[in-house]
Amino acid sequence: MLRTALVAVALAVAPALADDTQDRAARIADKAVAYLRAQQDPATGGWSIPKEGPTFPAITGLVVAGMLDQPGLTADDPAIARALAFILSKRQPDGGIYDTVLPSYNTAICVSALAKANTPQALAAVKPAVAFLRTLQFGEDATTDGKFANETRRIDISHPFYGGVGYGRSGRPDLSNLHFFLQGLADAGVPSDDPAVQRALVFLSRVQMLDGVNDQPYATGSAQGGFIYATGPNTAGAGQGQSYGGEIAESLSGPPGTLARVTLRADNGKELTLSKADVLGMIQTIAEVSRHEEVRRLPTEAQIYLGASADGQKAHTFEIRTPIASAERLQDVLFAALAGEVTDRSAIRVEPVEHWQGVSRLRAYGSMTYAGFKSMVYANLPPDDPRVRAAYGWIQRHYTLDENPNVGTDGLYYYFVTFARALEAHRRTRPSPDSPRTIVTYPDGNEAGVTRDWAADLVARLESLQNPDGSFKPVDDRWMENNPVLITAYSLIAVQQVRGSAGARP
Repeated sequence: MLRTALVAVALAVAPALADDTQDRAARIADKAVAYLRAQQDPATGGWSIPKEGPTFPAITGLVVAGMLDQPGLTADDPAIARALAFILSKRQPDGGIYDTVLPSYNTAICVSALAKANTPQALAAVKPAVAFLRTLQFGEDATTDGKFANETRRIDISHPFYGGVGYGRSGRPDLSNLHFFLQGLADAGVPSDDPAVQRALVFLSRVQMLDGVNDQPYATGSAQGGFIYATGPNTAGAGQGQSYGGEIAESLSGPPGTLARVTLRADNGKELTLSKADVLGMIQTIAEVSRHEEVRRLPTEAQIYLGASADGQKAHTFEIRTPIASAERLQDVLFAALAGEVTDRSAIRVEPVEHWQGVSRLRAYGSMTYAGFKSMVYANLPPDDPRVRAAYGWIQRHYTLDENPNVGTDGLYYYFVTFARALEAHRRTRPSPDSPRTIVTYPDGNEAGVTRDWAADLVARLESLQNPDGSFKPVDDRWMENNPVLITAYSLIAVQQVRGSAGARP
């Protein structure tokens, strides 16, 4: 109750955007639009058109969405008109908008762009595209024939995949595809009480790490409130959950001990990764020759948690919880055990903890939590809904623009988009449309709270990453974020939320 009251007071007295934030946002957007104009493929009118292999009309859809939020630009702009023609050229007989792969991802993003364009030709493609998207949702109405019959399943609500949407490649749905799906439906005017949206809410609850909301075993006892990627890594793993954020210790218990956070060395410019079994084996080798009883017991007592992980099997960082009382001794043991795998002693940070034992659970992370939160706002869940409160609480505790929380620089620009769209959608649910773009954060457990102007923070971060030509600096190559057109489109959409020109939804 105290925290809720503090949030209300802080929002009531929070200052409006800094006077120059809008001007700075406009300069970022202007430069990004100029860069994107210069990158348009002259032959097709699309963006990022490969010489060989399938095209991804979704990238063109993202560019168009960002450009149509630019004041003064409409579907009549020559570059936008050619881009819309390119998108429409990818319409398929089944109603989808794609080349040969990723039907849901491409169609959903293109629906958003076409709905925003609002031309007769664009709107004529929206309705069949939405109908096609519905067939790809896991549930009672999923498609059972055609070329994408293997990319979804007809299932009932008891199945962990129910309500989700996926790429199709691994036979399971995920939150990333689902949030684009819901964005497309919302932009096309599909109401929040539509059966597809209601089915999606079931999947959303199952990727939220919150006991009492999530009925899957991997969330039992979890109080995180944030979101993970999927309810399983593949068809065989349905119900196991999947997170690129690694693992976290929850439900802490037991006597005092120590916690070590370990960062492995870089290997030829790339992160070195190990499995938990690798780390345990190295600790075992040292423990066998130690003269300290507490060290010899480590292989059976230490709890090892993966950090951010690309596959759920190996990680670049680890958290190790032990009953050893001496922080210096634990650092000595781990430095000896991981000799050659860490850069120096400072790569092993040890601190005392009140309870060293914990239950390992999947760790929520930034981009998926903002995607889940935005989806709940679009579904018109009330602010006092426990799912909404828990997600917003996670956002307040993990607020940052330095990284994609709990996964580092992976998907950083994607994170900027979900961050901006989610917080702007949330702002628009408040009684006044002129509500300030602020959020009360709780860094390091600070109960008093710190009010942040998220719009100004976002503008400053994007300024630091924008190149003179208007493009943005790649900081990671994962999830195609070494593609300057893609990350510039992401950045343009994000900064347009600050400008308030993307205000049709929710």
